[in-house]
This record gives sequence, structure tokens and C-alpha cells, in this order.
Amino acid sequence: MTEQTTRVYRIARPVQGVPGPDDFELTEMTLPPLRPGQVLMRTIYIGIAPGVRPLMPYAGGRPDVAQGAGAGRLAGADDDVPNPTRMNVGERMRAGTVPSDSPLSGGTVGRVVASRHPGFAVGDYIFGGRYWQEHEVVEGAAALRLDPSALPIEAELGLLGRSAFTGWIGYRRFCHARPGETIVVSAASGAVGMMVVQLAKAQGLRVIGISGGAEKCAFVTGLGAEACIDRNAEDVGAALDRLCPEGIDIYFDNVGGAIQRLAYDRLKPFGRLIVCGMTAAYNTAGEADVGLPSGIILAKRLRVQGFVVLDHGDDYPAFRAEIADLWRKGALSFRQHVYEGFTQTPQALADCLSGANAGGKLLVRVSPDDSRPG
Repeated sequence: MTEQTTRVYRIARPVQGVPGPDDFELTEMTLPPLRPGQVLMRTIYIGIAPGVRPLMPYAGGRPDVAQGAGAGRLAGADDDVPNPTRMNVGERMRAGTVPSDSPLSGGTVGRVVASRHPGFAVGDYIFGGRYWQEHEVVEGAAALRLDPSALPIEAELGLLGRSAFTGWIGYRRFCHARPGETIVVSAASGAVGMMVVQLAKAQGLRVIGISGGAEKCAFVTGLGAEACIDRNAEDVGAALDRLCPEGIDIYFDNVGGAIQRLAYDRLKPFGRLIVCGMTAAYNTAGEADVGLPSGIILAKRLRVQGFVVLDHGDDYPAFRAEIADLWRKGALSFRQHVYEGFTQTPQALADCLSGANAGGKLLVRVSPDDSRPG
């Protein structure tokens, strides 16, 4: 059998600040022969998410959020024994979680072009790729077959993807929300935030979003939020005082940094701070150290809850059923922006991490989407 090669992005160097195209190297690699239980997939869409940044090598000090269980691991481990909490220079850039351990861990969707798995045939659409590459060998046990007649195949990366699942888990399992309460959601126009905004509104909460830019804020209010604070144009603390004069019941935090402290200081007694993401800290060490005073946590009887979505795989079927049903009924909105062409992947990540986008889930279309009618 003729060897097949594919293009793949690798990490070119330790990254200073927001990763840019020069921080990646586009190379060619020979794909390994399929083993029993594996399939070869042509990548159609790659999902872009900010949570990959803490896994990447830093040119300077690593922020606290990037100090994972893999700290201290020897550099140079190749893809054969990947470290799930750290990537090294020269490794393939990841879109999903490695090692592959479940169908929830993928980060790309595509079409099967060869199969040695009895449950997948050539021509099937699947969710389960993990890397920035045009073709990929995927473990069939860690992939999902997709039905394009039920939902668009890219829904697995957006509407039903890990970011949306993160928002659903954070809200359903940890907010302990009650109708009439006030919830503030940072990065409210993003893939996590837009899910939380709509779930909270549907439950009868008063929803205030925070986002960057007038276009994003208009999208958030279009989802039903009572207001959205433009962090690029407003004094966030003053806006919170104006919009939440009696305080905040729940702050759903996707960014950390100075905004976290502004919301924290305005939490009511028995308020809840849900720590979901720390994007303000992903690119530069020290930006998210806001020093939350523990005395206030005690005095106000606050609940501070962090969570990682990978701990909640058992909830994925319930999430999938609820969100797919809401979408089919027209009761849920979801925005996505698609970059065209594999070579746009580094720029898509840069735009995701810098906020230079119109909000929603960012995707890269790597090859033609032949799942669509016509």
C-alpha cells in the first residue's frame, strides 16, 4: 500500500503573548498504516477554542492557570506518549484532548476515507480528530458517527461542542440559579457565554453580559440579555453599579483578570462565583492575580466554584439531547464564524485569543463540506 502524507501544523517555538502564525510550522508527515479499530479521516472542520493556549509552551513565565499536573515533565516527549497537560516545541498542534480517551475529546470533524473499524464505513462523517492536520488516523472507539440529515456536521464543534457543553455544565450543575436572580456573564458573546446567557434567560433570571465591542454586545442583547457592558468602551465597575444596584447573585466568569474582581466585589450575600475560564491569564503571566480576599467569602457566605468539563462526561448525553431539541424547536441561537482554508488556522486561534472576532464559535473549514445538500 502506498504511503500517504498529510500537511500538519507543529509548534515552532515557545510563544510570547498571543500565538501568531509565525509560532507554528506547516510541515508534511507520513501517516501510519491503519491498525484494527482505526479509521483514516479527511478533516473538514477544525474547532478553535481558547483553552488550548495554557497547554502551549511559553516564552516567559507560565501563568498560574497553565501550571497543570504535567508541570516538571521532561521536554521532548513525542506524540507517541503525549502529555495531556502540556505541549512541547515540535509537537503537532492540538484541537482536541490527547491521548484519545472518549468521543467527547475530539476537536475536528471530517469524513472517513479508509476504515479498519467495523462500526465505520468509507463515506461516514465523524467527530473525533485531535490535531491541526488535513488527514488524521483516528481511534474508532473515540469517535462519533454523525448524521448530516439531523444536524449540520459542524454542530459537533459549536452547538454541541465542548465549549457549549462547558456552559451547560457550569450553569446546570453549579450556578444553583433561581428565577428572579441576577447573573452576570463575562465573554458573553463567546461559545460558552452565549449558552449561559440563553439558559439563564429561559429560567427567568435577569441577565447582564460583558463583552468587547458594540457588535458583540448587540448579539448578546439579541439573545435576550437585559444589557451588555462593552468592556472596551465603558467603565465596567460603574456599569455594574448602574445595572445591578442591589448586587449580583451569580457571576459566571470566563475571563478572570480585573473584571473578576469587579464582579466579585458586587456579589450579594450567598452569591456564587463560577470560575469557568481565565482567558485574561492565558497569554501573559500574572494578569489574573486579583487577590480575592477570603474574608469577604466568609462574611458574605459566598460560594466560589471552579470546574473542568472533562470531569463531567457522563452528563454529555443529557446535554446533547436537551440542546439539540431546543435548537430544532428554534428556542436556541448559536453563532459561528468560519475561516476558509487550512492555512487560516493559526490566524483563527490568534483572533480567538485576542478578541478580534465578532463573537461566537470559531471554526476553520479545511476541505469541502460535501455533507450539505446540493
